[in-house]
Amino acid sequence: MNVLLLMRKSTDPQDQPSPAEMQDGYVQWKSWMEKYAEEIVERSPPRSGPKPGGAVAVVRSGAVSDGPYIEGKEIVGGWTFVEVESFANAIEIAKEVPMFPSIEVIEITSF
Repeated sequence: MNVLLLMRKSTDPQDQPSPAEMQDGYVQWKSWMEKYAEEIVERSPPRSGPKPGGAVAVVRSGAVSDGPYIEGKEIVGGWTFVEVESFANAIEIAKEVPMFPSIEVIEITSF
């Protein structure tokens, strides 16, 4: 089963980690990546994510709305595709993701 782990982080400046916390988080991130190396199929490139001040739009039923959106409390900070035996296994892997307060777990299918 293929599953997308969509990592989200807060837009609140008070929730941003300090440089020391970032360094510690990087060590934890590398450890997590090594632990699940067999399950990880693909991941976002290092230092990728929304461009600060970059273009944002939402398309719903053909209507386009411009951003940024004040109501957005979280932004995508990264993603990883994993191949697992069950959705429950993907959730257990997501629980261990360091550095991100929110992980969306999405089962992916191919047609």
